[in-house]
Amino acid sequence: MSHYFTTDNTPHEFSEIKFSFNDHVYRFKTDRGVFSKNQIDYGTEVLIRTVFSDFNGTGTMIDMGAGYGPIGTVLGRELELKPVMVEVNEDAKQLSIENTRREKIDADVLSRDSYDALELSAELYVTNPPFRAGKDTVLEMLNDGFKRLSDGGALYMVVQKKQGMPSYKKHLKSLFGNVETVSKDKGYYILKSTK
Repeated sequence: MSHYFTTDNTPHEFSEIKFSFNDHVYRFKTDRGVFSKNQIDYGTEVLIRTVFSDFNGTGTMIDMGAGYGPIGTVLGRELELKPVMVEVNEDAKQLSIENTRREKIDADVLSRDSYDALELSAELYVTNPPFRAGKDTVLEMLNDGFKRLSDGGALYMVVQKKQGMPSYKKHLKSLFGNVETVSKDKGYYILKSTK
C-alpha cells in the first residue's frame, strides 16, 4: 500500500511535463512534493543550456540533487555522458529512475548514502543545489564536487544573488583556485570551476 503515497505519506499526484531542447521533446513524470513539479524551473533550464554549450568533455557526470532528473537526463543524452544522479528524496529518486528509462539513458540513480559509499570520479559535476536545506548543505556539495572531479573536470552550479552567490563564488575560488561566471540570465548565475 505504501507505494500509493509519497515519502511523507500524502497521496501521489503524478503528472507529466514536457521540455523541448535541441530538437527533442523530453517528457518527465513528476509528483507533488518534488521541486518544480509543474515545469522545469528557469534556473535549471539556464544551467542545462549553459553546460550544453560550454562543456566539451566525455565520460561520467554527477548530477547532485537530481530531483526527478531533468539535468542528468538531458545532459546525459545530449552530451553522451554517463549520468550518476544523486537524490535524498526517495519519491524524486524513483521518478529519476523512471524518467531516465523513458529516454533510454544508462544512468545510475543513487541515494546519498549509496553514493557516499562509492569510490567514484567524474569529468563533470552539475548541481542546482537545495538552497532551502541551508548553506552548510550547499557548501558540502561543492566540497564533494571538488573531491569527486578528475583533473581537468568541471563543476557548474546555478545560484541567484539573493541565495548567496558572492559567498559561493568565493568558496569555489578557494577550493579550485578558479571560478568564472559563464552565464547570467534573469538573475540566475552559472558558476564554473575547473579542477
